[in-house]
Amino acid sequence: MRAARQILGLFACLVLVSARPLAGGPYDGAAGTPGSLAVAHTDAAIAGWATGVAELVRGPAQAGMPSYGLATFGAEEFVLGPVRRETPDDVYDVVSLGDGGRVTVTFARPIADGEGWDFAVFENAFAGSFLELAFVEVSSDGVNFFRFDAYSETPTGTQVGSFAAIDPTNVRNLAGKHAGGFGTPFDLAELAGRSPLLDIGAITHVRVIDVAGAIDPALASFDALGRAVNDPWPTPFATGGFDLDGVAVRHFAAEPVDGYAAWRAARFTAGELAEAAVAGDGADPDGDGLCNLLEYALGGEPRDPADAAAITPRLRHADGRLGLAYRMAEGVTGVLWAVEWSTDLVTWDDTYASFEATQVDLTGEVVVWARRTLATEPRQFMRLRVARLLR
Repeated sequence: MRAARQILGLFACLVLVSARPLAGGPYDGAAGTPGSLAVAHTDAAIAGWATGVAELVRGPAQAGMPSYGLATFGAEEFVLGPVRRETPDDVYDVVSLGDGGRVTVTFARPIADGEGWDFAVFENAFAGSFLELAFVEVSSDGVNFFRFDAYSETPTGTQVGSFAAIDPTNVRNLAGKHAGGFGTPFDLAELAGRSPLLDIGAITHVRVIDVAGAIDPALASFDALGRAVNDPWPTPFATGGFDLDGVAVRHFAAEPVDGYAAWRAARFTAGELAEAAVAGDGADPDGDGLCNLLEYALGGEPRDPADAAAITPRLRHADGRLGLAYRMAEGVTGVLWAVEWSTDLVTWDDTYASFEATQVDLTGEVVVWARRTLATEPRQFMRLRVARLLR
């Protein structure tokens, strides 16, 4: 799912640093330590990964120094799909955000609140203490975003240097608190009741926002208690800032059981439902020329070829025009209908310019008439397209 890796000559902010023992803070520690909540990228509980990027806004390589330009490393598709560690170079399959940069990812299905953590955000830190941190926000509509309350107990009397260590036990609800290959978990239950604009049972977007890391109040990022979040800074490199490696999902929202799902379940065995060649939308198990989705929409039976003559859409002619007639089955939900028109069977048009007003007779038959007459366009074709409505 990821594109070919970019090759850069400068990876200065990703160099390996040696960790030294750090004083313990109030939160869970690095992956592998007692009580750590880190999520391994191979965790069997992971049900899926981010599948799309809705937004990528790079931040400056160094906040306060616009002449340094923006962080540039990594292509946005690097954050999609599973985190990989098969080769040493896999650690570079990331997007670097720069100071204060952000990226918003989407998923094949909404994330839902379940037992324990619901999703985890992965960074590519080379060690368990050289940590580049980020805030995490979620949305159930792609417009209104809500941030997890993040806490940093790292002292702010002295700036954490560019390659210095921070103690992960001083950090909570900040992505990037674990070494590469281990994600920071987030529990949607923490946002319950935050706003009527947020449905924690149907999260569609996760946004990751880099923590600038500076303790200078003019440049700092602040935690939920108004404290500057102190992490390695400055990192004035193309690879500066938080490096998003992936977003894993543990709890997806249940797929809605619409009319078509129930229809399929009543007509195919559990084993057949797993076989696209038998129970897939485009399959035609009875060989009558109507795929399963059309059988459902038009009131047919997928194992009875005898009903094809009665339900197959048919052409009609009137007043020198061509029309397509069909009848929608009762109770059909979750599908989109479209009549399409063509003169060459290659280019198809379903716009208003190609059709007269639709007619529905007393029997429920729908007739869609072509706008151009057969006298002006003697070669015409019409077809019915039915598609599942995505939610």
